[in-house]
Amino acid sequence: MAKGLKLPVGVDATGGTAMVDGEDNNKQVIFTALSDCDNENAFQQELGLGTDMIFDINDPVARAGILRKVTTLFQEFEALHRFKLLTDTVRWTHEVEGELVLEFIYHDLESDEQKPFARKFTGPS
Repeated sequence: MAKGLKLPVGVDATGGTAMVDGEDNNKQVIFTALSDCDNENAFQQELGLGTDMIFDINDPVARAGILRKVTTLFQEFEALHRFKLLTDTVRWTHEVEGELVLEFIYHDLESDEQKPFARKFTGPS
């Protein structure tokens, strides 16, 4: 089972590095990959969804770009034998003004289980 650093990075009760594993680690990996990944490193650009997801959430073109990046991301996860996106489950929901939720189900290839995932996108205030 995959194991990783807990984000934000911190310490556990014994003073060691806080870690996560199992489903918590999987959700953390996917959530991080679906963040804006804004950074100052010139050599690590275009890692995440970009800032369009924040400023253009109501734009159909921006949403299509986000879906394209999600599909590409999960192709990479599948090549690493981690997760497979169930493309027919991807959908946008809208409950609050200025907020969209991207929902989908992914197949965890390690545990051979299907898991739901949701990511809320909030526009600028």
